[in-house]
Amino acid sequence: MSDLNRIRQQAAEWVVALQEAGSDERARLQAECEIWQAGDPRRRQVLEQIQRIWQAPEPALERRRKRRRQLTGLGSLLLLAWSGTQLPWAYWGADYRTAAGEIRTVPLPDGSQIVLNSNSAMDLDYSEGARTVKLVRGELLATVAKGQDAPFQVETRDISATALGTQYTVKLADTYSRVAVQESTVAVTSHNGGAPLRLASGQQADLNRDGLIAQSTAPAHRPDWADGQLVFNNTPLPQVVERLSHHRAGMLVLDETLTAGQRAPHFTGVLPADDSDAALALLSDALNLKVQRFTPWYVILKRQ
Repeated sequence: MSDLNRIRQQAAEWVVALQEAGSDERARLQAECEIWQAGDPRRRQVLEQIQRIWQAPEPALERRRKRRRQLTGLGSLLLLAWSGTQLPWAYWGADYRTAAGEIRTVPLPDGSQIVLNSNSAMDLDYSEGARTVKLVRGELLATVAKGQDAPFQVETRDISATALGTQYTVKLADTYSRVAVQESTVAVTSHNGGAPLRLASGQQADLNRDGLIAQSTAPAHRPDWADGQLVFNNTPLPQVVERLSHHRAGMLVLDETLTAGQRAPHFTGVLPADDSDAALALLSDALNLKVQRFTPWYVILKRQ
């Protein structure tokens, strides 16, 4: 478990403990929580974020019970508020976007097709002489119609990827853009110049605005998520959860006992990309795990 995920887990536990504390123990817990926060400047910030998401107006027992009965309805509103602080304006203003766990197929005017991965967004520019898709968040799969006069391009913050009659994926990460080609050839150019990089089927590259970072092989077939699946083959559980978390709203973390080197379980199987609750149920059954839900959008996986 990363330091930040550990802080998030501890912060969530503090929020729940303070929420449930009676008047006789609340002062003591609050003092202990202050000591915990003083140990790392990130702790106070994370704790305050979670408190804003889940904060009851008063600590009375009946109020807490009533709030829990209403949690499903309130959860969507609070999650919307949380999303508004986490996602950039470009996402909300995009021509097409997907929510967490949503996979969307978008047919384009020229017969091409885009599949948007979970939590992704794009703008279209199909003006005269242009076929441009701007990926502003997340990941997409482009299947490009051939025989058109205008070049087909996918642009990100970092690069422009021009198709030569092909199928390819483009992913926008925090510090780079990744292009992976499943069919034919793609020419990739960084925004700050340099010669185009040509990628053939089965190749991928990570680039930033200044050029190439890394190049490697990639599967020469349609990605699993485009068909609503997440496929794993003897994959360490931390990697499984990291990928699944991209398809789920809120925070999904692992207890530290599940991340310790060779003790971390491995998973082989197929999980639904568009139903994270079902995916968690399958994963917990396969590996004998406990799914602990502090709220619908804050979940921790633990050993039974």
